[in-house]
Amino acid sequence: MALDLVSYLAAGGETPRLWINFNDYTKKLLLGKDENPWTNPAAYMSFYRQAHGLVKAQVVVIDVWDLFQHWIREDAEALPAMAGKRRVTAALKAMLEAYAPRELLAEVITALANNYSSSAPLVMVMPSPRALLVKAHQAANGETAEPDEMSVDTAAMYVADFLRYFSETELSGVLLVEDPELMPASGAELTWYQPVYNVAKHYRWSVGLYLPTADADFDVPADLAFTIAPLTSPLGGKSKGVEVTDLLWGDQSGGSLPTVDGFYYLTIPPDAKPELVLDTLSSLKG
Repeated sequence: MALDLVSYLAAGGETPRLWINFNDYTKKLLLGKDENPWTNPAAYMSFYRQAHGLVKAQVVVIDVWDLFQHWIREDAEALPAMAGKRRVTAALKAMLEAYAPRELLAEVITALANNYSSSAPLVMVMPSPRALLVKAHQAANGETAEPDEMSVDTAAMYVADFLRYFSETELSGVLLVEDPELMPASGAELTWYQPVYNVAKHYRWSVGLYLPTADADFDVPADLAFTIAPLTSPLGGKSKGVEVTDLLWGDQSGGSLPTVDGFYYLTIPPDAKPELVLDTLSSLKG
């Protein structure tokens, strides 16, 4: 049985749990230039075991957009299936309905669950419906889409259908990641993702939202189990997840970490020195 994500993230006490975004860092460290870890489930598990162990991650994260980027680049049938349609949602629909990446992801989640589900939650991390809509259209057609309520609502329905494919897996939750260039203007715009919330609730998955910029200042829907926001954001003090990357490696490095009633979220820079990363993570874990 999957671990309850929200309870797990809140259980750190005086030493908050760490949610580490380590994908780009460990890919650069462990793989050759442009090497694809997603060629098959065994290849991905080989990479992930090394990456997860390297940072001693406390949350098992599965980066969905990373998978799709490799699929788009390397499957000769990917872009022809996605491109050339007039509807702005067409590329996203074709991408999410593609059998090969979806089945590969299901097999990887099952393998990860067999290895980690008794000790850490498994979370599917993916761009929000708004962001994923724009990314898929850009990849397929080389142009930027302008998301509106109707297109984002349709995108959310496609994402919800995609998530149903993993209903038998031991996922604990889904993290939707907003693009800093496409931030929602209000909490009302987050209700456009309702199909995703409904599916997650049905399968007892927790849905979180990562808001990467410091200018988000609005209430979020009750269907969101948690948010992650920068400390400097108006939402920072209300979010269970507090982004502390800048305090560790950015412009504010060396500053004191905040006291949180939740967990820390951090992204390891791809060019970070391994010795510094290990020292930093060891210090954070007490």
